[in-house]
Amino acid sequence: MSRMATGGGYSSALFAVVRWLAGIAVRCAGRTPRLFTPLQPDGFSAQPISIRCRFAPDADLDPATVTPLGDEGYYLYILNEAANWDYRSTRSLLFSIWQRPWGHSWLILESPQNRQEFGHTGDLGQAKPRFHDGVFQGIREGDPNPIAYLWQTMSDGQFQTGKPKRPPSFVWRMPITRRRHQLIQEYVQQRKYDQFGVRSNNCTDMAVEVAALAGINLIHRIRLTGPQETKIWGRTARVWTDPHYRILDYSTPDVLETDLRQLARFGIGVDVTEWYLALKR
Repeated sequence: MSRMATGGGYSSALFAVVRWLAGIAVRCAGRTPRLFTPLQPDGFSAQPISIRCRFAPDADLDPATVTPLGDEGYYLYILNEAANWDYRSTRSLLFSIWQRPWGHSWLILESPQNRQEFGHTGDLGQAKPRFHDGVFQGIREGDPNPIAYLWQTMSDGQFQTGKPKRPPSFVWRMPITRRRHQLIQEYVQQRKYDQFGVRSNNCTDMAVEVAALAGINLIHRIRLTGPQETKIWGRTARVWTDPHYRILDYSTPDVLETDLRQLARFGIGVDVTEWYLALKR
């Protein structure tokens, strides 16, 4: 069933929910104090980027509960491995990236006849240093804009098939219609995978783009404002000189997972992490 959400009361309530989700790291500071930091004296800040509307105008929604509907046996899964980066300061962020430089988002598309697991991977470090290595190398070498390495686009992107080597930290499932299943299949087949970047065209971007085809918009990006200098490895290091590199917007599994977990608590999609981890590999 397709239903456009209308009515001022619902719109106001949805806007309030979206604002609450965008600020979840602030309200849950005791549990997750890492995704939001107001502007600091040195110029550092981190802010998840909100969305205007949770559902597409033609989303397939239950008119009673305003939750996604689907045809029997058709599902979209979003699998997420959070990196758990610490956005409280420049130093804590760099240290957490150095400790755990990876995160990943990928998908399962299910029909009564088939279940496909896939995603977009890249930044393999073969032709060029991986993104985090390139930044740290620039800092060590005194590059005036070491953060500029994150503006590059790698050419080692690949289509991921099957399960990756590391397990997800969260798996979310929502019902979809047969029509949306077909739309997603066509998108996956036509998408280009050779380019891979931090600011766009990465694994989390792909997961969110597929979710949009399923009729739901997800919070997944963060706006990072960096100071010109920071202390790292016991010395002052330049982060950027050209102000073009002061603000970085990008998709991250950490923000996406926070949003997916909250959606599951609201009854929009379900948490199926235990089911997935119990599957035979």
